Amino acid sequence: MDKRWFKVFAGILVALAMGSCVYDFTPDADDLQGLDKPLVVIEGDIIVGGITNVKLGYSRSVLSGIENEEIDYTGTSVWVESEKGEVWNGRVVGGVTSSSYSPSNEMEIDTRDLPIDGRYRLCVSVPGRGEYRSAFKQPCVSPQIDTISFSFTKDGKGIQFEVSTHNDSPEPLYCKWSFVEDWESNAALTPSLRSLNKEGSIVFQELTPEEKHSMTRCFSKGSSKDIYIAGTEKLSQNIIHNERLNTVAGTDRRISSLYAITITQTALDKEAFKYWEGVKASISGTGGLFAPMPNEVRGNIVCDTYPDENVLGYINVSTATTKRRMVEANEVQLYRRSCTETAYPDSVWMELHNAGNIPVRYGEDEKGNINKNEVYWTSAECADCRTFSNSTRPDFWPKGR
Repeated sequence: MDKRWFKVFAGILVALAMGSCVYDFTPDADDLQGLDKPLVVIEGDIIVGGITNVKLGYSRSVLSGIENEEIDYTGTSVWVESEKGEVWNGRVVGGVTSSSYSPSNEMEIDTRDLPIDGRYRLCVSVPGRGEYRSAFKQPCVSPQIDTISFSFTKDGKGIQFEVSTHNDSPEPLYCKWSFVEDWESNAALTPSLRSLNKEGSIVFQELTPEEKHSMTRCFSKGSSKDIYIAGTEKLSQNIIHNERLNTVAGTDRRISSLYAITITQTALDKEAFKYWEGVKASISGTGGLFAPMPNEVRGNIVCDTYPDENVLGYINVSTATTKRRMVEANEVQLYRRSCTETAYPDSVWMELHNAGNIPVRYGEDEKGNINKNEVYWTSAECADCRTFSNSTRPDFWPKGR
């Protein structure tokens, strides 16, 4: 987040200095106001009929040679306000998925009972900085997601997920998407042993069925990071067909067993769409000569205390629709496991143990009898999925798996 917003506002300074190809430009103090300080970043949309999630961050200062300070959001309060003066207060939520935020920087507001015919804005009060408010907006109604599909990439080495939706209204449709990914991240091999260092010698213990299960059946979670938007203004119909959202390589563990993508779709008005279109072009650097310049990418949040302060972010007001698609590994047939187990004599067991390797099983002689002087070992990544999982089993996961 910091790097992306830094690029946008570094571009602002460049655009100010190079906006004219004929005249020299020397920025004065007013032009540089606020560029020597971290800028407040407010992320989140007001979700009518759902939970509004707000994340607070900060950009780095644009001017070089300035020591970057962090914005302390401790004690921050957030709420949604209607044009009639009604207030829905938020609360701090714990547990974060990004190292860019501390628990006090994430808020949620229960906006499930907001009337659809109202006009709403987001308000954030930051101690020592002031109060920030978005513009009042009428909610946009998000249509249902028609389908979530996947197709193979052109090189056949990955899959890409696509979303389709439509609107029967004659007005152009603008949509923004985010998604959450869940997947089984299972171990390739099932260990039967654990190794212990007892007084300088390696001894083995049999694992219980519960221990085996905890080491081999795990779950992981991820979420979208990029900006996904599309509109129908230039189309003959209000149909968004197979808009690509996410690509997963065939070597990615996410498609090794069972994968789920849950997509949230929110409708935008034209102003919000143009904002995100400009931000996306500025961040990607591929907007072309006639793309909106970074200094045109302005959000709808202002600081009441310091009206001239630049604030990063745009607060949309919309209903939201969600849909989930699950994909089995055998539908894709791309992921190939490369884990192996190798038999080693007792002379190297201590070295393997100290390196974090895991014993899988005892060897056997030609008659099938267990040979405890020979043990098959593998890497921790191959036999203990807890080394790479980051989540618990989702509530919606199919039973019996």
